[in-house]
Amino acid sequence: MTIIRTRLAVLALASVVALAACGGDDDDASTTAPIAPATDATDGTDTPGTTATTAASATTNDTSTPTPTGGSAAGEAECIEPGDSDVDAFPHKVEPSHSELWSIEYRGTYAVLSVPDTEFPDQPDLSYILVPCGAEQPDLSGDLADAQVFEVPVSRTVTNHNNGLAMLDAIGAVPTVVGMSDSQLGLAGDPYVSGLIEAADDPQNVGEGDGVEFEVTLGLEPDIVVMAGYGPGYTNVSDTVARGLPAVMVANRLEPTALGSAEWMKFLSVFYGTEAAANDRFAGIQSAYDEAVSTVEGQLPEGYSAAYLCIEPDNGCEFMYAHGANSLNGKILETLGATNVFAEGNTAANGQNFDYEAALGLAADADFFVDYELPEAVEATLASDDRFRQFAPFAEGNYITYVEDNYAFCRFNLYVQVDILVTDYAIGMAPDLFPGRTGTCFAKPV
Repeated sequence: MTIIRTRLAVLALASVVALAACGGDDDDASTTAPIAPATDATDGTDTPGTTATTAASATTNDTSTPTPTGGSAAGEAECIEPGDSDVDAFPHKVEPSHSELWSIEYRGTYAVLSVPDTEFPDQPDLSYILVPCGAEQPDLSGDLADAQVFEVPVSRTVTNHNNGLAMLDAIGAVPTVVGMSDSQLGLAGDPYVSGLIEAADDPQNVGEGDGVEFEVTLGLEPDIVVMAGYGPGYTNVSDTVARGLPAVMVANRLEPTALGSAEWMKFLSVFYGTEAAANDRFAGIQSAYDEAVSTVEGQLPEGYSAAYLCIEPDNGCEFMYAHGANSLNGKILETLGATNVFAEGNTAANGQNFDYEAALGLAADADFFVDYELPEAVEATLASDDRFRQFAPFAEGNYITYVEDNYAFCRFNLYVQVDILVTDYAIGMAPDLFPGRTGTCFAKPV
């Protein structure tokens, strides 16, 4: 049983690991995510960014730069009186209604959160035991014998996961953040990210890439290290746990649906005692998401077709990189009533490349494209290769790209505030149904 009870539990490891850490460079995740091109909204090399606007602002699609929520609801849970075994240790509960990847079981004075080990799918699920302060540590055995145990609410957080940081913002837990990645801190000039850094607790640089610098992170005495689970081929979470740090896998980017991805904010909220805030925030996102879908439902012309793609070669898009039916964005196109022209045979989690002939045969007569690149890059590619003008959406201007001013916000939030994602697509497809509104993260290039 690995107990991550307080910061002292991490400090106790220092004398042991210092001898084993002889000058090691823990930048062990400098590789590019193999599941999508670099400019897709994956975490680490992805989309625009600013963080938690409210559901209300998302539905009005104000394209001014969104701002962090700022306030803190974290760490306000009261400790349990020792020996009080009858108390409801988790008065506010969460349950996944859309996520297919995480689950929770409440067992009186502790809770068990379980997630698939996405890095090693052939291994048992990862389990996290959450014990409120003051409660006795449970006697764990069997499948839970080696589970990490966290005393909650946690008060010191390290994260290099953009979506994870946006979720912490949504549930009011950013003030617990003491460490961020080099890429996150490198966006300090952006208003949204600057707001996150200001709301955090003097966050230190924990390194570049998907992993964390071990010695630096250890010195920050984290109660939790929030990291992304990207799937097979990555070992950043397991490597971090193996070195004695309290890493938790957040695998929202592997969820097949947008609302399933957003619902991971509930998962994280149990560590911070902010379940009520997470439930309310998610309900607002779901309401705005459903509103956008219902507005477009049955309104698109019969046979309306669309694609989610990129075209810039420097982004790994050769000739076109397009998502299929199994990706989160592919499912959004379907939800809105559009036929995904690249769906057939395109079963990878985040799509595949199509050469010119294949792309032309599938998408020349499409009605609409979502190009997940910045407008300047798209315009440059269109200007340099006339073949793209043979595709109706590019020739007729029926496509949307990232909104450059909100790029940082969207990079962090598109798979958290998924109401913005679906609303932007809906506005692009059927602008007449949304008079006076433009997209927050995706819009027609100006």
